[in-house]
Order: sequence, then structure tokens, then C-alpha cells
Amino acid sequence: MAQNMGMGQLALGNVVFKRKFRWTFKVDDFCNGTEIPEHFVKLASRPNLSIEETEINFLNGKMWIPGKGSWETITVTYYDVAGTDGGDMASVYTWIATIYNFLDSTTLTQSSKRADYGGRGTLTLFDGCGTPMEEWTLRHMWPQAINFGELDYSSSEECTVELTLRYSEVDYVNMCGADPEACCEGC
Repeated sequence: MAQNMGMGQLALGNVVFKRKFRWTFKVDDFCNGTEIPEHFVKLASRPNLSIEETEINFLNGKMWIPGKGSWETITVTYYDVAGTDGGDMASVYTWIATIYNFLDSTTLTQSSKRADYGGRGTLTLFDGCGTPMEEWTLRHMWPQAINFGELDYSSSEECTVELTLRYSEVDYVNMCGADPEACCEGC
């Protein structure tokens, strides 16, 4: 039997493509309710999950089974802007200084309480009408690495600050289409 060479289910009228340019990412719930609004984000990514493999050896053979899962860091790039009335990057710099106080080179204090440094990131993807399609909530998140960016006399580009973010928990909510469901049976 010949294969239909059309678009198949992709051409159905109810299929909505998720687009790379319809999203927001905000950080809140750190340092007594401080928030980093989504307006300053230039570039971000959805979370990545790695699953270790466990090697099983018996006689002359090997096989592998899934092991522990771990969430990988994500990188978020912010426009580095200055301004007043909340139109600046003060909250990003506050978050960084809470984790490693680079503002005071003598004492270099560092917060020890998760309530101070652990933020909550919310990544939301939207359809063309502005309706949320999916939402990722990253909990106990903190900047693991900070890149204040390079400067270049020959460039007209804006300055950016790039944060590599580590987080401990992820909640995923699908708001459009069929919900994923784990298939897991006991012994």
C-alpha cells in the first residue's frame, strides 16, 4: 500500500503549533516577595530532563534500565536596562547579591535561607490569541552562574545579563490538548 504523502494529522483544523516567540518567563517569591518581571527577558528555554541509565550485567550480556531523573539547568538572558519606576534590572542584581553579595567585596555575605535565595520561575507559552497553552513552574530556583556579557565598540547591540538557573522541582500544566498520563503499574 502506498504511503499518503500529504501533511496527515498536522493539517487538521484543530492542530495549534506552539511557537518559539509566544512566551513569558517571570521570577518571583524570593527575598521577601521580590519579583523579576517578564518584560526584561530576551531569551530562555524550557526545562530539560536527563534520565540516568543503570547498567545491568549478567553472564556475557549487558542491558540498561532507566535510573534517576534530574532537571538540567536552563539559561535565561535578560536585557540589561537602567531606569526608574521599576523599569530597571535592580531585582535581578538583588537576587544575585542575595546569593553572593558581590556589592560588598570585603564581607562577601551569602544568604543561607532558601526563602531568601530560592525563587519560583514561571514559563508560559501562549497561542496567537494570548491564551496560555502550557505552563512550567520551576521551584527552589537560583542563579548558578552569571555572565554580565561582553562589551564591543563595533557593535550596536544591547547589553545583556545571562543567568544559568538551577532548580529542584518542576510542575508542568498542559492547558491545550490531551493531558499526558504516566503509564506505571506496580508489581
